[in-house]
Amino acid sequence: MRTLSRGANAAISTGPVEISVTGARQGSVDLMVFQLGADAKVRSDADFVFFNQPASPEGAVRLTAADRVGVDLVAVPASIQTLAIAVALDDAVAGSLAAIPGLGVTVTVSAPDVTVSAPDVTVSAPGVTVSAGAGDPVRADASGLTTERAAVLVEIYRRAGSWKVRNVSAGWARGLSALVVEHGVTVDDAPSQPSQGSGSAPGPAAGPARQVDSRPGIGSRPGIDDRSGVPVPAFARPGGYTLPGGSFPPLPPIAVPRPGGWPPPGGTWSR
Repeated sequence: MRTLSRGANAAISTGPVEISVTGARQGSVDLMVFQLGADAKVRSDADFVFFNQPASPEGAVRLTAADRVGVDLVAVPASIQTLAIAVALDDAVAGSLAAIPGLGVTVTVSAPDVTVSAPDVTVSAPGVTVSAGAGDPVRADASGLTTERAAVLVEIYRRAGSWKVRNVSAGWARGLSALVVEHGVTVDDAPSQPSQGSGSAPGPAAGPARQVDSRPGIGSRPGIDDRSGVPVPAFARPGGYTLPGGSFPPLPPIAVPRPGGWPPPGGTWSR
């Protein structure tokens, strides 16, 4: 058996193709196909084939079972460059695709043989098997998956007027939503932002501006924050202690030295 390593590809003949995915189960590991244009995006959401939409608009791609897809390569529209075969864990299933035993894809076409563009590699990880008529099976293992909850296993794509299959083995830890958005599918359950004047409840009003102590010598250092009522750290007062809120009480008049000695307490002159 010849094996496609990650990124390797093989040529296949144009004709009916059957894609069988071992490990796929509806409600657990969901199978899906994206019909992609040259920009690697769907033309519209109708190009997303899955259990609730089991056929493409032209009927070239059909989901015939929870683990099986039928493709007529002759009927694929000329504007479609790639068919991405993907799987995704259901939201109710914990873990990642790396834990799904035997996960793999078998692509069977009517071609007599398959040309592989990479050396034979034997990998024990689950993945993709490509069988072409009476030719030797070609396996493309889904290697490298770790935390991914959704992944493209293989792509069937156009190249120089013919079709090829490639081992992709690339995924998204965020699961199905990341997978479909990446390929241009609209996600209806994305939270919307309310527009102004739409009648939605207004958000919380901005609090009053912070009050600051503007007395000489203190400048713009804060006192009490009106929004929370919590005092900011107090400022040091001459004498080695502080008052809550960093405010100073009035100081007594400063005594002026009197000729012949110091004035009595209170700073007044005796006559």
